[in-house]
Amino acid sequence: MKFSLLFILCLAFSPVAFSQTFTITDLSSLSDLMSFEKNKSKDFNNPSYANIDGTPYLNNEFVPGDVFINDTILIEEVPLRYNIYYDQMEFVSAQKQVLVIDDANKKFEFNLGGELFSIQNYIDRGNTEHGVLQLMVDGEFQLYKKYLVDFKPATKTIGFQEAQPNRFTRQDDNYLLAVGEQTPETVRNHKDLLEKLKVHIPAIENYAKEQKLKLKSESGLIQLIQYCNE
Repeated sequence: MKFSLLFILCLAFSPVAFSQTFTITDLSSLSDLMSFEKNKSKDFNNPSYANIDGTPYLNNEFVPGDVFINDTILIEEVPLRYNIYYDQMEFVSAQKQVLVIDDANKKFEFNLGGELFSIQNYIDRGNTEHGVLQLMVDGEFQLYKKYLVDFKPATKTIGFQEAQPNRFTRQDDNYLLAVGEQTPETVRNHKDLLEKLKVHIPAIENYAKEQKLKLKSESGLIQLIQYCNE
C-alpha cells in the first residue's frame, strides 16, 4: 500500500486501522524501537557540532510529526529531526532525551508537516543500502529523494587558498525511481531515467521534449513522474 493512501486511510479510520495508538508520553516505553543517543535538559543540539560550520540536519529544529510502524501503529505529534549526515531520524522523548530510531527489522514511515519519509532499502550503484528517503511522487511510479551531507575537515592556509574550518556541506540530492513494488533505485542522470521509463512508457521521451522539461531540476522530474501516473 502506498504511503500517501495509507496516511489518508489511517487518519480517517484510526480507531479501527491501528491495533494501538501511542501518544508522545509513551515513546520511552518503546525501547525496542529506539536507541539512546544523548540526554539534554535544554539544548538538543549535539555539542560536538558546535565548532563545525554548517549543519548535518535537514532542519535544525525538531518538527512535530506522525510515525507509522509496520503499517499498524501510529505515534502522533512526535518531535522529529532528520540527521542527514548519520542518515537517522531523531526525536525527543517525554524525558527530554534525544533518541534515534534504530531497528532495521521494522518498517518506519514519517509525516513531517505533509512531507513523507520512510526508512527502507534502496539500490545505489548496484549495492543495496538502507536509509531515509523522502517520497516526492506516489503512485505506480514513485519518485524518491535522498539527501546528502558531507563532512570536510579543517584545512590550513596554503598559498592563496584561505584556511577552512571543519564544516558540513550539502551535496547534490540523489533521486530514485521505483515502479510498483520494486526497490527504489538511484537514477544516475536524466538519460538513465528516461531509459528506465521507456520500458513502461515508450513515448515518454517525446513527452519530455514536447513539454520542454528540464530533467536536471526537481520540478521537471516531478512533472515527468506525475505524467507517468496519469
